[in-house]
Amino acid sequence: MKQITLFIISLILLNVYFAFSQDIRATANNGQTVILRKNGNWFFYDPSTSAGQKNNLPDRGTTATTVNGQIVILKNDGTWILTNNHQKSLPQNPVTQNPKTQNPNVASLAKKGHMEEQYWETHQAMLEKPAPVLEQYDWMNGTIPREAWTGKIVVVDFWATWCGPCRKSIPHNNELYQRYKDKGVLIIGACCAGGRGGQDRMAEVVEQLGMEYSTAKVSDSFADQWNVHFYPTYAIVDRKGNMRAMGVSPDYIEPIIQALLQE
Repeated sequence: MKQITLFIISLILLNVYFAFSQDIRATANNGQTVILRKNGNWFFYDPSTSAGQKNNLPDRGTTATTVNGQIVILKNDGTWILTNNHQKSLPQNPVTQNPKTQNPNVASLAKKGHMEEQYWETHQAMLEKPAPVLEQYDWMNGTIPREAWTGKIVVVDFWATWCGPCRKSIPHNNELYQRYKDKGVLIIGACCAGGRGGQDRMAEVVEQLGMEYSTAKVSDSFADQWNVHFYPTYAIVDRKGNMRAMGVSPDYIEPIIQALLQE
């Protein structure tokens, strides 16, 4: 009975605390309560403990939802970010869009080169907008943090170890990497599970097929945010951080890169 009373008192104090504080309360995808601090930090809250606060970090890719429905990414460095476009991006650099400098040829190539017609409208809705958040882990061939994207043209290859076309495309990606690495272009592999696992074989496949560009694993939650519905899925982001092509075939990557280099 005493424990139940203490639990109820803890909940009341928590609600009173939020009523008069500027912190945000959210629920993680594992059901735990998360406190999002205005200084950019966060912690799990457990009212059953005397301290209430638990500072343990989540699994990679853990998300949370605030009371008003905003999606939050809880990062392993103890910070958090909102994924909606009207956020104040705490860890990210702001991106802007200037339509006057964009090459209309890119939009044409993005549509013409799209691989799956049933997903065109979904991917089209992402174009000319800031690219979603992408957190990766277990890097090979060098680490590329998100801040390294600034001022670069970025090609993200969402691939899976069990995907035949993905494996077949690696030599072509190697060629693009060597051709454009000194021209402000990043080629990044994002190894996905895709509902079938296989991420544990990433190192084996990278070495076996001689992948030369950086690649890392990515959780399903981030693949979902990028609307990855087939493999490989290529996304191309311009120097300002805006999505310019999504779901295009490997043959269209280089023409789009060349068009973006002209901007």
